[in-house]
Amino acid sequence: MQKTVLLMRHGEAGTALRDFDRPLTEAGVEQCKSRGLILQQHKVVCSAIVSSPALRTLSSATAVAEVIHYPGYRIIIEDPLYNASEETIFQAIKRFDDTWHTVLLIGHNPGLSVVAQNLCPQVQGNLDVSELYAISFPLLHWSDITPANGQLITFRL
Repeated sequence: MQKTVLLMRHGEAGTALRDFDRPLTEAGVEQCKSRGLILQQHKVVCSAIVSSPALRTLSSATAVAEVIHYPGYRIIIEDPLYNASEETIFQAIKRFDDTWHTVLLIGHNPGLSVVAQNLCPQVQGNLDVSELYAISFPLLHWSDITPANGQLITFRL
């Protein structure tokens, strides 16, 4: 059996009084829809979409969900993912439900990029806005994930 986590950084965001309330720009919405189209073209079926509660990440999750026909009401909001550390994100992944085979997790840098680098030696650099790393693991249980045992999946158009 295999587990796959899709680690995606939120789309381009505008400004707001509070960082938490920053909305996606029009370009950010389009970036996220484009990511959804890539997933759709490669027949990726998400068992779950998990998002930070920040407006920009939740809006990113909603934009992708719309394109891949994932019901928006099923998006799981995880409060600890807001500007989370690598360890917080890693522990969130380890707690995913084992019935989920492919999970899209939308969050923030730097934690998201650092966890991707730690899970998969092939990952280099930081995620840009709306960029996505797909990392698979030859495991039955999410709780069995350890650093450096992931394999990067490359999507080609």
